[in-house]
Amino acid sequence: MKTYVMITSTSANTTGEKIQADGYYGYADGLHTIAIYNTGLTGRVHLQGTLASTPVETDWFDINLQANDSHVDYTTDTGVHGYTFQGNFVYLRIKLSNYSVGSLDKVLLKI
Repeated sequence: MKTYVMITSTSANTTGEKIQADGYYGYADGLHTIAIYNTGLTGRVHLQGTLASTPVETDWFDINLQANDSHVDYTTDTGVHGYTFQGNFVYLRIKLSNYSVGSLDKVLLKI
């Protein structure tokens, strides 16, 4: 198992850098876990994936982290939230939108 930092200390709408995911390494199980660390965050967090080896903006799509939602909304949230998902994605990235207050401290990815 490997752990990666997907994004650190942001307090504005932003899109993180691409991070190599399960499919990049040829792992067959496609199992991933992320931990989202917030301090007073009000905003919307999207997890995005791609199957492209050299992705352009149109190659990215949202991955559902809960029920049928392609994002997670936080309102003045402080805490750590874990999500597990499955897919043979080549790259993953985090996107913060609808930001108004607080900070997204970091997002860790374990594959």
